[in-house]
Amino acid sequence: MTLANLDRSSSSAVRLASINDSEALSQTLARAFYDDPLTSHFFPDGQKRVAKLPPMFKLLFKLGLPHGACFVTGNMESVALWRPPGKWHLHVWDYIVNGPALLSIFGGGALNIMATMDRIEKVHPKQTHWYLQTIGTDPDKQGKGFGGVIMRHQLAKADAQGVPCYLESSKPSNIPIYQNFGFEVTGEIQIPNGPKLWPMWRKPR
Repeated sequence: MTLANLDRSSSSAVRLASINDSEALSQTLARAFYDDPLTSHFFPDGQKRVAKLPPMFKLLFKLGLPHGACFVTGNMESVALWRPPGKWHLHVWDYIVNGPALLSIFGGGALNIMATMDRIEKVHPKQTHWYLQTIGTDPDKQGKGFGGVIMRHQLAKADAQGVPCYLESSKPSNIPIYQNFGFEVTGEIQIPNGPKLWPMWRKPR
């Protein structure tokens, strides 16, 4: 998945998300990603996007929850969904088990969505790494540093382990922000009839 706007500094605490946070964090991510190029490509109609983004992010959270790497700031200002090394890939079984939910969210476009995700996964690095699948800050809280503190929280763990990190940016305006955290652009991913994504890699420090 792609990334929403980040901020640079904050004193807000970061904690591990629990199943009880599912509704609130999905709403935060839905608001953060409302104007994202990739979600706008998935749901061109604004009203439909408002309705479909919360269940989409709720499903992403459900899939990531067992890995123990989904984080939120104290009052759900920012959310970060990470995948640990070796756990970034969604298997066919994940699609089968969650088929009804995918159809409910994407309807007849589900196969196109799966094809898009497959295109993104084809360039995903095979080297051991932490994958930042999704990060976003509630628009009302952007510019106050919540995104920065939640980003640094996991980067510190990755650095302590000596493990690189990877993400895809769907907004060119976010690239310099990610670069400030040590990420470097490694290429481009052009979605057919859709937006461009920029894969980014960060070496441990």
